[in-house]
Amino acid sequence: MKEKLKKIGGWIKKPFSWINRKTKPAREFMRKGRAGAMIMEVALSVYLWTWAMDGTVYHQYPKIVMALVLTALLVITSELLNLIIKLLFGGGKRHKTYFFVALFAACMNNIAATQFNAVPIALLMNVALLFAVNILGRVIWGFIRTRKFKQVTAYIALTLSIAYIALYGYMFFNDNFGDSRVEFYNNIYTESAEQVQGFDTYLTNGAYTVNTLSYGPDDEDITTATYDLTIFDELGEREGMDAFLDNFSTYEYDKAPIKGQIWYPEGQTNCPVLFFVHGNHDSMVPSYLGYDYLGEYLASNGYVVVSVDENIINQCGAGNDMRAVMLLENMKTIFALNEDSTSQIYNLINEDQVAIGGHSRGGEMVATAYLFNDMDVYPEDGNIAFDYHFNITSIVAIAPCVDQYMPVNHSVEIENVNYLLIHGSNDQDVSDDMGEKQYNNISFTDDGFYLKSSVYILGANHGQFNSQWGQYDYEGTENNYLNTYNFISSDEQKTIALAYIRTFLDTTLGIDNTYESLLEDNSAYLSYLPDTVYITNYEDSDFVSLVDFDGTSNISSFENNVTVNCNDTTNWTFDRYDRGSGNEAENYVLSLGWDEGTSPEAVITFDNIDITDGYVSFAIADMREDTEELQEGVNYTVTLTDANGNEVSIANPTFIYHSLAVQLYRQDVIGGTYEYKHQLQTVRIFASDFENQNTFDFTAVTSITIAIDGTEEGSLIIDNIGYGV
Repeated sequence: MKEKLKKIGGWIKKPFSWINRKTKPAREFMRKGRAGAMIMEVALSVYLWTWAMDGTVYHQYPKIVMALVLTALLVITSELLNLIIKLLFGGGKRHKTYFFVALFAACMNNIAATQFNAVPIALLMNVALLFAVNILGRVIWGFIRTRKFKQVTAYIALTLSIAYIALYGYMFFNDNFGDSRVEFYNNIYTESAEQVQGFDTYLTNGAYTVNTLSYGPDDEDITTATYDLTIFDELGEREGMDAFLDNFSTYEYDKAPIKGQIWYPEGQTNCPVLFFVHGNHDSMVPSYLGYDYLGEYLASNGYVVVSVDENIINQCGAGNDMRAVMLLENMKTIFALNEDSTSQIYNLINEDQVAIGGHSRGGEMVATAYLFNDMDVYPEDGNIAFDYHFNITSIVAIAPCVDQYMPVNHSVEIENVNYLLIHGSNDQDVSDDMGEKQYNNISFTDDGFYLKSSVYILGANHGQFNSQWGQYDYEGTENNYLNTYNFISSDEQKTIALAYIRTFLDTTLGIDNTYESLLEDNSAYLSYLPDTVYITNYEDSDFVSLVDFDGTSNISSFENNVTVNCNDTTNWTFDRYDRGSGNEAENYVLSLGWDEGTSPEAVITFDNIDITDGYVSFAIADMREDTEELQEGVNYTVTLTDANGNEVSIANPTFIYHSLAVQLYRQDVIGGTYEYKHQLQTVRIFASDFENQNTFDFTAVTSITIAIDGTEEGSLIIDNIGYGV
């Protein structure tokens, strides 16, 4: 047996021994290129580290200075690592140390750029890149040292290395890398609706001449005061690295500037106002000026727009609680000027028509600001008094985060305010529609009329909502891993924002509700909006919930005699709402799957409801993820049953897309992989939409049946079933 094993081992070793003999001259030749390998690897890692830095204190210094500093840090790190290896293992080669430091830098840069998605291919790409750079450096340096270049293997290695580096560079520097899914999904949508009239004019700048004013404590049109942020513990006693970085700060945190830009219609008074706040970005970039398109458009139509500069929060890396306080302090200053007869903006603003809005962290913060507005003290420290109590009617949130600040460890829950949420499927910063949680955490409890509306836009990214940020959602070389080719254009993205924000403000501030239906269902506006996919949600204070699947483990019976039953399914249960790529929401949904050739349905029964002048409503999402064969949306029929057993039905009342496939990163394009976005779509069906109503009693509806055409295997989720009166 031993002899057989020895013989087998000899066979296995033979090809490796042959390779070792044949490549020995080339390996000896390339060993002479260690210095070249070190140089190439240091240059690559410094490049990646330098340009990958996001903007904080660093961008106030020239990049060449930071490159030299980081080169020194890299050399020191590598030498220390080499020394540790020698002490631990009694050996170690400096060029290998450099190689692994460079490999770590490249891989971390690539992986961070994809938010730890596409990790396998990111690792493979960078390992291959570092080996190619290493081989190239060795060959070139070896040639310089020996003036010999005779080994065939050296030629092959050189050719393959250059070819791979060129391909990597093509991917890395090519903004036209990838494809667009917009056309694919638009071909699926074949429905048409009668279009409203006049909305094209509504989207143009209005008749008012727009003027601007800057305000701040320094050389601005209007001189304002400062605010002491050090009363908050986060800035009062900074320690460690935070304290060290503060030495490089251009701000004094005890003198935080009350600063921003105002757009207003010339010659007008008593105007509605929108206060808007940017999010986290390079603090050396004037992000607050990036909403000029919004200021110009709204001011020309009679609004005052105040964009608040909160770069001091970005500089110090503080939380959204302080961001909220800074917004409220800016509002206090502007309202005081509005009431000052000597001020340049005296009587410009109607303080009973006030909206606040924000983008990114600013989009999360505005809900916190609304919460703080009605508080008398700061929730984390009752010794810090609040005295705001402004009449805030509406909130706009663009691509917001959520729960980055949680007052006393609770999510922000607010009530009796209007809310608009805008998010893009190709957001490479806030890749998950986090704002849905805040949307769900808004309730309507008093007798007033309120609404909340959301729109999810295929091809919209994070940065193009701000003209200072542009198409890249990251900083430095991380941007080069982002797939920007499948975006809608910056102008298209801004047009969508203008359409929804103005309609929302006009409607909720009591100015003009002509186009309010855009917020409910945009199908009658698609000819005026950029050509892409929109998934929308809507709820108002007239809505009465029957079942939302949260807070119970009983999947068939609920409060108020509501029952749920599903037929002809492979499985039905409650699941956490999965928005896609494993990003689960905190709310639960009804989930059902079916086999090909079946007739699945969900039946919801309840006590009599009267929808004579109202509607039934639910949210639905098709969870299928096939990107090639699915050429149509899910086919479904909604049937109502009355107390006498009569039925009325309607087929496909709202078009439902299957899961949206996006490629956020260039690694996704290379690997042919997609992230699938599962977004719930609100379906509202009014009594007047049903046909053959003669015998049906809309005053006594007792059940809703959602039946699916199970021609193909599939699954979907349903949530928020209710009605409106």
